Amino acid sequence: MRRSVFRWRLSILGFVVSSQAMLTDSNPYAAPRADVNAGVGGQYAAPGAFWRSGTILMTRHAAVLPARCVKCNAVLQEPPKKKRFYWHHQAWFALVLLNAIIYIVVALIVRRHADVSYGLCALHRQRRKRGILLAVGAVLLSLALLFVGIANSLPALILSALLVFLMSIVIAIVKGRTLLPVRIDKSGAQLKGCGEAFLASLPTS
Repeated sequence: MRRSVFRWRLSILGFVVSSQAMLTDSNPYAAPRADVNAGVGGQYAAPGAFWRSGTILMTRHAAVLPARCVKCNAVLQEPPKKKRFYWHHQAWFALVLLNAIIYIVVALIVRRHADVSYGLCALHRQRRKRGILLAVGAVLLSLALLFVGIANSLPALILSALLVFLMSIVIAIVKGRTLLPVRIDKSGAQLKGCGEAFLASLPTS
């Protein structure tokens, strides 16, 4: 008697589960399931792992972006690669005026990080490489100018070396960095630098 009751309960439970699954899969009024999270090789990011807020890309931690170039939205030929971003509040930069070493130590302590996987198309990868090479060339030029300026006691040349070095930093930031974090907290990261074509393909906040 107990076995028959147990089997009867299992039959009812199985019927409820299968009915719920059928309603979920075949509901004609259910919202369509977009594949904006699709990646190369059948990998998918978690639902709601990324979206746009104006010109800012919002991501959860360890988000895997769609397999499209974050600049032009072209389809990638290889899987997105993971990159770790670091960020701290801008107020900590004031420590540089006090002591650069103190700032570096404090920044290493208070900084936050987030891992995001994304990719670039061949064209934008090449542009980034050229920017990095240009920045390295500017650094080498500044060192050469500094050496010559010190050796020949030429203040103008030393000042030029400083200006070229500052220019190399700007080139590295503008041309060498693909995405720039504007905030990182416990919930995720906020990044800027994505092209409008890529942002237009993402959900909005």
